[in-house]
Amino acid sequence: MPYQFYATRTTGSFFTGYANPSMAQSLAMSNNLYSTAHYGINRGVRLKNEFFRKLLGSALVLGFDLISLYAPFGMGWLHEEYHRAVLTRREINSFNDMNTFPFGQATVSVRKIDDEDLIRLSDQHTFDFIRLQSAGLEAQYHQIQSLQKNNFYYNQALPHIPLYWLSTLNAITYVIQSASAEDFDPLIDEANEKEGADISKRDFTGPDFTAWVSALFNPDRPYEERGIHPSGVGINRYIKPSELSTDELAYLKRQGNLQWINLLSPHLFGFPKIKLKSTAQGDHYGNIAIRHLLTSFGNDICLDLFYQTPKNNYFFSLHNFNNLNASFFGLEGAVIDRPFYFNKIMVSGRGMVWTQPRNQSFTTSDASLG
Repeated sequence: MPYQFYATRTTGSFFTGYANPSMAQSLAMSNNLYSTAHYGINRGVRLKNEFFRKLLGSALVLGFDLISLYAPFGMGWLHEEYHRAVLTRREINSFNDMNTFPFGQATVSVRKIDDEDLIRLSDQHTFDFIRLQSAGLEAQYHQIQSLQKNNFYYNQALPHIPLYWLSTLNAITYVIQSASAEDFDPLIDEANEKEGADISKRDFTGPDFTAWVSALFNPDRPYEERGIHPSGVGINRYIKPSELSTDELAYLKRQGNLQWINLLSPHLFGFPKIKLKSTAQGDHYGNIAIRHLLTSFGNDICLDLFYQTPKNNYFFSLHNFNNLNASFFGLEGAVIDRPFYFNKIMVSGRGMVWTQPRNQSFTTSDASLG
């Protein structure tokens, strides 16, 4: 709540609203799938030789993670559900093709969306429309962060490393290849021909990041200016890399290169928590992760700091928000599961203070305080 009210109005009833999960709900379900599967594999491999036990366990985890890419609750499903959550927030219904187990398909759609709804979203809720394009990437890095927190603070020791690498490299490759006309122009032509005049078969955007950068640079451009679909029916939704301006293409390539910083984390290299010091009360642990995410106004480059004392769990994140012309900063802090009342009640709290571009503008140097 209140998201469930948006989902109810979008689908027609309270219970069918659960077919349109929120970002928090879809993240929880996907994390449950991976945590349960990885736990089962970790417990099920019983070889005496430690090296071969870890090798076989990692191979089985990787195999499961690859299969789950095309299954409900997997990483690919989560990617699409974050897109759908932005649509549901504005009461636009949709369907996630990951629910059809599309094994081996080069592209998977969020579809059954009318052109009129996309026109309304673009014209009336411009920055939701921009975030819609990048929300899938947000999902993947949000999942990695939350699984890292679980392993760090709760000592779960679950073998998530294959998923970290699979999801991170998938995200990096997707953003980088989006700037390649050689890679994406033929895919778009093939999709337009295959989908034909049936609007219900069309994805909401095609390549996420060509649409993202185009909307970022042209927030006031009417959606209808994309022109008529090659079939002659409806709007031509998909933006080819070859259709981007020189500035748009350069900016997208720069964001693709910045994606590599998401590999800068000990978590990805088998170090979920690092002992910092020992005291009479117990050990202190820490870890870090650097992330680069795309936003409705540019990007967020953040440094996550994990810290655990014998009694308390702390999380901090230093944010560097960037649009085209300026940088803005934020500080986030959280206390996780602080015990109260004879250690029977666990309380968590989180706060954040930040500046971001005024009105989420891509070009302003003026800041808004949050």
